[in-house]
Amino acid sequence: MTNEKVIEKAIADLEQDELAAELQAGRALISQLSAIDRLLHIYDPQNDTVAKAATALMKTVEELLKGGSIEVRLWRDCIFINSERIRCDVSNFSSYKHMLAKARALKIEKILIDAGVTVNEMMRFVACLADFEAESITGTDLAREIAKLGITHITILPAKETDEDLEDLGIKPPTPRERARRAFFNALATAREVLMAPTHRAAVSLRKARRAVQAAADALLEDESSVLALTAIKDHDEYTFTHSVNVCILSLAIGQRLGLHRTWQSRLGLAAMMHDVGKIAIPPAILNKIGVLDVDEWKAIRNHTLMGVRYLSRIGVPNEQALHSMIVAFQHHLNLDLSGYPKVPGETPIDLFSRIVRIADTFDAMTTERPYRNKVYSPHDAMRYLVDQAGTKFDPILVKAFANALGLFPVGTILRLNTGEAGIVVRRSDLSNDPDRAVVRLIADAKGNPIQEERYIDLGVIDKASGEFVYSVVDALSCNDAGINPRDYLLS
Repeated sequence: MTNEKVIEKAIADLEQDELAAELQAGRALISQLSAIDRLLHIYDPQNDTVAKAATALMKTVEELLKGGSIEVRLWRDCIFINSERIRCDVSNFSSYKHMLAKARALKIEKILIDAGVTVNEMMRFVACLADFEAESITGTDLAREIAKLGITHITILPAKETDEDLEDLGIKPPTPRERARRAFFNALATAREVLMAPTHRAAVSLRKARRAVQAAADALLEDESSVLALTAIKDHDEYTFTHSVNVCILSLAIGQRLGLHRTWQSRLGLAAMMHDVGKIAIPPAILNKIGVLDVDEWKAIRNHTLMGVRYLSRIGVPNEQALHSMIVAFQHHLNLDLSGYPKVPGETPIDLFSRIVRIADTFDAMTTERPYRNKVYSPHDAMRYLVDQAGTKFDPILVKAFANALGLFPVGTILRLNTGEAGIVVRRSDLSNDPDRAVVRLIADAKGNPIQEERYIDLGVIDKASGEFVYSVVDALSCNDAGINPRDYLLS
């Protein structure tokens, strides 16, 4: 068995074991919440029976919180824990139906539980649900009342209308592309908040960031091309925040190609979003300096890996998510052969997440204009660089996954075709399984005249007579070299 197959099998086995454990804990959580809700209708909260049930509940909660947070979704006749459906059978039928009935009565769709929750907070929350059900407080009002009571580590999201309900009201539900945009710009706003938050508030901001990462991962699964297109738009304000979100999304694209479980995707995405947090300690005059940086300025920039670890070590309690984020902050400029920075002893293992973020970070940096960099690479050239350096600087398995996700001509690449026309890549082709076949929006005809109206060419089209592709690529350029603003084409 090859090393690649061994790694893939080890990852698959680990994820299968984690999924089984999560599903078992999820079943226990539903049963225990239902049991305590019933007990509180009979006994005082200080009763020994209730106390024992509370202790068991917290043990389950702590097990599930190893993934960073818990999302309980009670939707129609189904219950999901962190997007994994919990089966309903004879052993849990009563508690399953009890919780669904309670959710319908209170108009709740999701319960979010964050790290740091205490047994007292959990018990107050369950007691509140019983009290508010009796008072007929539901939905948005219920969420507001729970927040007023100072329950900070548990949030409920009221049930929302289905697409069919919205259409009956004359409201058009958002398209996958619109949901992709919302997820991206929400992640951008969250990155700005978490990276600028003072240390004592950072833990709260990180909980928001975790949800933003999960929304971005969901958007990638639903409409990968639209989300990746947003990473190709380089004129958002404030490079550090945009870069953090782009690296997060590009890393998630690799993680999804590897088949990482949702819990691991969440950890990867948050670590990727926080990879450059050490740069907040670098003076803006250095980060935004035009021209060549001197020795001291480069030293200050390279020191951001250590500053990132220092910052992350000061927020929240140490857990697996915090450790992953610190490792990525420290290692994301280390190459596979241990060149790069900071200097580390030989044979130092590089974490999987660090290797993923290294690829995403390099690609986004190479394709973005910076004051101290002379050249902006086309997405195509940046991808070729990664492929050429695979095995030396970058993990070859991960580069292969990245190339499979983005293709040899990633979104935002300007292509000159064999027809003489030029266009910008906007998404992957649905006509071919070849990841290098894309759909381009034409920007110039064969004579070089600009094309204003929306016209598209699918490079996956095959000539029926010859069996060959109709279109081929003659040249690839960056939007910067072509004088094109990708926003004009990728957001329309």
